[in-house]
Order: sequence, then C-alpha cells, then structure tokens
Amino acid sequence: MAAPATPLPTPRKQLITAWQGRLLTRFAGVVQYVFARHPHRPDVALRNAAMRAASSRGVDRCALVRATGLSTATVAKALARKPTTE
Repeated sequence: MAAPATPLPTPRKQLITAWQGRLLTRFAGVVQYVFARHPHRPDVALRNAAMRAASSRGVDRCALVRATGLSTATVAKALARKPTTE
C-alpha cells in the first residue's frame, strides 16, 4: 500500500508557537518605534523581554533586527541578557 500523497498537517503547538513569535516580534518593533525618543527608558526592558520571548519561540535574529531597526550587536546583547547602550 502506498503512502498518502497529501502532506501531514503541522502540529498545532508549532503553529501556535510560530504565531506567538511573530506577534512578539511585532510588539517589540512597536515598542521600539513608539518610545524610541523617551528620555527615561522604561521601554527598553519591555522591548528586550519581548525580543527574548520571540527568539525563544523560533524567530531568528535577522527578523528581530528588521522589525526593530536596531543593530545586530544591540539585538545580540538583548538576547544574551546583557545591558544595551540605550
């Protein structure tokens, strides 16, 4: 008997995780653009947490750089839980 020709569906958990990662990436981008000029930077911790959460859900570093407009080094520091220069 031959194998079915249709591909198997993606597991639900993977779909939810990918969706959450994309949502958190957009959230990090919005936080960066809305509060970028604020003199006191309470948004930086929130943005970094959103980037770390998106990264843990499968979003790669390049997507985070594009979404936030930050440098690769800043995103790398945020993902490593090191203090950023902001």
